Formats: sequence, structure tokens, C-alpha cells
Amino acid sequence: EAITMRLFLTWATVRIIVLSLTLSACAIDKPSQPLINQASWTYSIEGDFDEVRDDLVMAIESQGAVVSYIAHSSNMLNRTAITLEIEGKVYHKAEIILFCKAEISHKMVQADPHSLVLCPYPIAIYSLTKSPNLIHLTIRKPPSGLPEYMAVQQFLVNVINETLEF
Repeated sequence: EAITMRLFLTWATVRIIVLSLTLSACAIDKPSQPLINQASWTYSIEGDFDEVRDDLVMAIESQGAVVSYIAHSSNMLNRTAITLEIEGKVYHKAEIILFCKAEISHKMVQADPHSLVLCPYPIAIYSLTKSPNLIHLTIRKPPSGLPEYMAVQQFLVNVINETLEF
């Protein structure tokens, strides 16, 4: 038992060191520094898609939110690509997880009833065909002119940071 435990601890230490070296060598964005484009903020991590997705769902639930729907985006795109005669797969795997945090949503819609379209909150999780082990977590860029959405944005960033810490 002692040898098995020592081997396990040694293997776990090696895995942590390799992961740390991989992350620094690949220049992957840190959780606090997303890649920002016109429509979104994207965080990236090396890993297994299914494990990161499970970590994401756990992080959502640990923040007191409830997942309402999971859109299996890569399945839909692959299925419709055949019908539309489109070649080449963009995503290895891709899903969009929708969820809501009632307290934040109430404040947002009380400030602007037309902001209902921003709820539920989506986080897209995907890996590209070219790099299936680089997992991306993407959220909307915050809309300007609605300060109450900043609470939603901070909530989403907290969920992603928790996911990346698992």
C-alpha cells in the first residue's frame, strides 16, 4: 500500500509539473486575461473536453445557478454540414451551456426590461478540430450601456475561473 501511494503521489506530482510546463510553453491565456474580440471573451486550457465540461457544470452549480439547457453545437453543425454539402469540421467538440442566476437577472431586468434577451447566460465550451486538447470557454463581451450586466459578467468570469482551477 505504501509503495502504491508513493507511486500515485509521484505520478500526480509529475502530472502537475508537466501541466504547468505545458501551460507556460503554450502561452495559454490565464483566467484573468481572456482573449477579447468584438463579440466575446475566450479563456483556454489544455485538457480533456469532457472533463473540462464536467468541471464547468460543477462550477455553475457551486455558484448557485441551475443549468437549463445544453446545446450540442458540434453535433448540429456536423449533421447539417452533410445536408448543406459543407466540407471540413471546425470543431472537434462544441457545446453551449445555458443557465441563470435569479438574483442577478432580477436586478438586470428591473433596470431594463428589454434586457431579458441576455438571460439565460451562455458559456460556449469547444475544442477545434486542429487542436482537440485545447479547450476554449467563451462568454459574450459585455454590452455597453447596461451597467447591471457587469454583475452577470463578473458571475460568468467567476464560473470560468473556478472551472479552470479544477
